[in-house]
Amino acid sequence: MTNRFARGRGGRGGRPAGGGGAPAAPRRIPRRRPVRRGQIISPFGVGAVNDFRNDEALMCAGLDRWFPNAPDIGLCISEERLQARLGCSHFVKPPDFGEGEGTSKVKIPHVRFPLWHYCPHCFRMEKTTLFGGQPQCDGCAPPGKTWKRRMIPVRIVAICEGGHIEDFPFQEWIGCSCTAADRKLFFKAGRSAASLAGIKIICTACDRTRSLAGAFEEGALTSVKTCSGAQPWLGREEGVHSCQHPLQTVQRGGSNVYFPIVTSSIYIPPSRLVESDVVRNILDMPAIWQQLSSASVNGTVPEAVCSMLAAVWPGVTAKELAEAATARLAGKQSVIGVDSEEDFRRQEYEVLCSGAGSAQDDLFVERADGSDYGWLDRFVRRVGLVRKLRETRVHVGFSRLMPLTDRSDPNVQPLSINSVDWLPAIEVRGEGIFIELREDAIDEWLADGKAAARVAKLISEYNRKRRERQLAPRPIDARFIMIQTLAHALIKELTFTCGYGSSSLRERLYCNLEDPRRRMNGFLVYTASGDSEGTLGGLVAQGAPKRFERLVNDALARASWCSNDPVCMESPDGGAFSSNLAACHSCVLLPETSCEEGNRLLDRALLSGTVDDPDVGFFRDLPFRWAQ
Repeated sequence: MTNRFARGRGGRGGRPAGGGGAPAAPRRIPRRRPVRRGQIISPFGVGAVNDFRNDEALMCAGLDRWFPNAPDIGLCISEERLQARLGCSHFVKPPDFGEGEGTSKVKIPHVRFPLWHYCPHCFRMEKTTLFGGQPQCDGCAPPGKTWKRRMIPVRIVAICEGGHIEDFPFQEWIGCSCTAADRKLFFKAGRSAASLAGIKIICTACDRTRSLAGAFEEGALTSVKTCSGAQPWLGREEGVHSCQHPLQTVQRGGSNVYFPIVTSSIYIPPSRLVESDVVRNILDMPAIWQQLSSASVNGTVPEAVCSMLAAVWPGVTAKELAEAATARLAGKQSVIGVDSEEDFRRQEYEVLCSGAGSAQDDLFVERADGSDYGWLDRFVRRVGLVRKLRETRVHVGFSRLMPLTDRSDPNVQPLSINSVDWLPAIEVRGEGIFIELREDAIDEWLADGKAAARVAKLISEYNRKRRERQLAPRPIDARFIMIQTLAHALIKELTFTCGYGSSSLRERLYCNLEDPRRRMNGFLVYTASGDSEGTLGGLVAQGAPKRFERLVNDALARASWCSNDPVCMESPDGGAFSSNLAACHSCVLLPETSCEEGNRLLDRALLSGTVDDPDVGFFRDLPFRWAQ
């Protein structure tokens, strides 16, 4: 599906639409430019630069400019758990420009960035504005023609670790002090030079010139210009607050220019959504809870008992109170209003462990015990065949230069100037396999301390980097690293057996770090590239007992050896924040969209051990170790 977020006039290549006559006026934003709906969440969300046909580069504007009026009701998404978690009243999916849809006239606004453009014929440079049209060269119209040549955006920009982005300081780079009216800049690329030394910036007004050699080196712009704190997606060419981070030159389409931060949730059937805030406050009162629990009949609280309470408390019904009280008596947990990400995940974990839903629901989980899976019973407590699931993905922010997963990081940039009660989101339907590991097997593996000793330095370095970024340390342990590495190994192996590419599969980790008394030891591997109609299928079939045993065996065998060994296995650090040990793209690294931790905190030695110390691996005494 595509989203046409702009319309406008103007003929092709800047020519007049009517053929002949006066030169066409510069094209103005908006105009038709298609983007897939899911790409508006990632990777072309708010603040991202997107290249379009006809040599245009535009940046998705902030949420303040998305909908002049209230969004169409057909675009709203409701996911109560995630709304409570993020403090939103609702989510809004990007409009689809499909035939016959009522939202076909709703568009997503963009601003023009970078602002500097140059003529590919005469190399003259011109700076436009965020909301201006694509510049056209005034000095080199073809002989006998009335239309003007289209100027194209420059290929380099400047960003900082704080998430700001601005045009490369061409004038400051060459030492030009001309005013905007007097400057005459040229972007000349030598045909014979393939390096940056062959690209020269020239100002004929002050006779200054300099090549771009060294512009991409770290600290190259430190003495040239400080970060202005610019936020073009919010309409700000200059920042409101000063920025202390140095500028770094990057290509405008580089992978380090934009890292979206997406928060997601797995849909839980309404029968599990048993408590609202009002209901919880009522049931938390000791006197009321004692009265309701003592009035229960065979574990069920009658509605009649709750009718008097419902008459006193506005906004709640007797049926809601009765269902919530009955659920509490059965030991079910509330799924709305949790305080931490760990509690948020625990709600999903309990549903996946126990099985839930039906073929008519958006979540359908069939539970299978580990005893059905042969040799895996020693390590796996249960497997959940998730035949149907619905995931809501919400864009909450983004970073630059370094990928971040914590939306509380001070370097995460906002999506709007003013506070809004909604966020952009999409819904994805698919299937998956849930694996819960045995707690006693993990405790036995960790008892000798070898695994903890191996990852101690990695965890220390990871948390040191977090403290440098003013983030609280995370209580990471060997258990978490092993579970995530196992998820990566299975995704790698599934690409060979179920037909999905690794970028089409995702992991969702259930491993608590804050409360050791309520352990979670599992993960979900599920399809990530479906749409409202679902996916191709085939993933759940790999969870059948005999087939899944072979899948895990092959995944561990493949992960036990890497084509980059012994360098990979003996690597002391790797990845962002130096947060990996034995992990590279030849063994367990995945596309960044598939990993919740951004390909950090991985070590395949925790699966099958090392040559010198096989006992460091969780699956240490199985025959597939080192098998080829």
